[in-house]
Amino acid sequence: MTYADGHPFHRSGQAALSDLNTAEWIAVFDRLEREAERFRRHESSFRSAEYRWPRDPLHDWSRCWEYPYAYYHLERFIQHAPAASRPVAVDVGSGVTFFPFALGALGYDVVCTDTDPICRTDLERAVPLVSAAPGRVSFRMIEQGRLPLSEGEADVATCISVLEHIPDFESTVRELARVVRPGGLAVLTNDLDLRGDHEIGPERYRALRAELLRHFEWVWPEAAVHPADLLRTSNGPYRSETPRGMRRAWWLFREQVVKRMLGRKRWPLLVYDLAVQAFVLRRKA
Repeated sequence: MTYADGHPFHRSGQAALSDLNTAEWIAVFDRLEREAERFRRHESSFRSAEYRWPRDPLHDWSRCWEYPYAYYHLERFIQHAPAASRPVAVDVGSGVTFFPFALGALGYDVVCTDTDPICRTDLERAVPLVSAAPGRVSFRMIEQGRLPLSEGEADVATCISVLEHIPDFESTVRELARVVRPGGLAVLTNDLDLRGDHEIGPERYRALRAELLRHFEWVWPEAAVHPADLLRTSNGPYRSETPRGMRRAWWLFREQVVKRMLGRKRWPLLVYDLAVQAFVLRRKA
């Protein structure tokens, strides 16, 4: 797909499968593969067996696009920061990945935040082992839905594939607006349900967009992607595979029996069909 100035990341909106064939995406992805490998070399020294999330998130159906998108915009932002300062970046729902260390290497002081105590354990083990120079990486726990930063403390915020997992994402958006300084940058991505029975479908997308634009303004406005070119769970180089055999039997039992007993939201029996979208925004004054 071709955009106004030919660059695939100079927009907000949905990811295109054709973005992954551009020289711009390939260049950033290659850099992040090297950063991810640098992180993985130390993984056996800090990774807990209890850690539940994907251990190679860069090679994921959506994050192969999301991480390069966010990295590109944060690299552009820091290139215009005052030379004497080291901007603060907050990674909301960070998990334990290579990405904060890649941002540290750009020159950010990165505050990772999450609700999972395992993330604190593993990240604090990783920090002495994985260089983030010239920046730094630290962790602060999210408690009672409140981000652990003071008002305007962050120059930039990232939130990668997290908002779709938060039922009350409006409060998270308000927290992002509280901690990002006026004029600061927010790069947010989320899965977008194409069938209408998963996390953020059409109605919730409109609510998300409205809440974001109460507090932020576009850096790059939304651009449409042709439906045939959408990056989805079912296409791309790292497509999301459906569980098969005994794994599928366990998945169905968990979703339809265990979650019903626990009163938790269940995924539909049909395989979900997701796209991914991103917003690059500036905090309003």
